[in-house]
Amino acid sequence: MFLTALSLMYCIERLDTGGQWIQEICFKTEFKAFVNARTKSRATLKTYRVVHATWNQVVTVVQGAAESH
Repeated sequence: MFLTALSLMYCIERLDTGGQWIQEICFKTEFKAFVNARTKSRATLKTYRVVHATWNQVVTVVQGAAESH
């Protein structure tokens, strides 16, 4: 049952100072996971990534550094 619940999930992970990825929260859609990761990266200036839970495949990486214009 647990594996089935994760099959349609996208999880966000934060890169800690030791270089390891720490899972924070999962969402049913890639869009919600991306928006949450982007919001957190902007607020904390840390790097986040979205991972497809079933395939353990990185969908996107969001850098926390402020944008330069």
